[in-house]
Amino acid sequence: MRLAAVGDIHGHENLAAVAADLDRLGPVDLFLLAGDTTNRNDLEAFGKVLETIRSRIPAPIAAVFGNNEYANDHPTYVARFAATHRVRFLQDEAERWTVGGTTVRVIGSLGCLDRPTWWQRKNLPHLAEEYRRRIGVLDELLAGDDPRILLTHYPPTYVTMGAEKEEWRPELGCKALEPVLLRRRPVLVIHGHIHKGIPNGELRPSFSRLDDFAEAMTPLPIHNVAYPVRHAVATFDL
Repeated sequence: MRLAAVGDIHGHENLAAVAADLDRLGPVDLFLLAGDTTNRNDLEAFGKVLETIRSRIPAPIAAVFGNNEYANDHPTYVARFAATHRVRFLQDEAERWTVGGTTVRVIGSLGCLDRPTWWQRKNLPHLAEEYRRRIGVLDELLAGDDPRILLTHYPPTYVTMGAEKEEWRPELGCKALEPVLLRRRPVLVIHGHIHKGIPNGELRPSFSRLDDFAEAMTPLPIHNVAYPVRHAVATFDL
């Protein structure tokens, strides 16, 4: 099974470059969108991105929302684009796809932050509790021994942060999800959001907690598919 993934297209900002990448991508079995498909909640640009992808990619599309798709309008995105462009929007949900005898289960979510941003703390104070709750939801969704892919917008770890400042990292991703990843061991972890990050990293137990010694020693690869980092659509083979 060949997968393609990209995040942070930001509408027209990167659309021309992404279209050129799609023209030379070749066949894929599943296409993953890691959020911030548009910029500043521009629904028309969101639709244009999906038109561009769908005109070149016949495979199923799984998508999560980013911080540039505003939460109040998520139902509108689903109503306008899910059926028209055959997109499965995953909002703390899982979906299975089978291709050529290979089945994968994609767990999709906006993701979590360890500390809501200043704007979120001022305007959306409920988000701190929502992020805490979502950690438990994702833990349950990732349970099992079948091939699982975690697709989020916010990174569920700090290992791909790269040049992002240390003091800002709690407002960019979720280190609190790292023990969940190490325990559940999805076959792929894919995220966006981090523009100054690195494309790939490895998550290892910290051995700062007793549970760390019980977790598998094999490093867990983490993939940042934000377009400003890769300047390409990422592909993966399962």
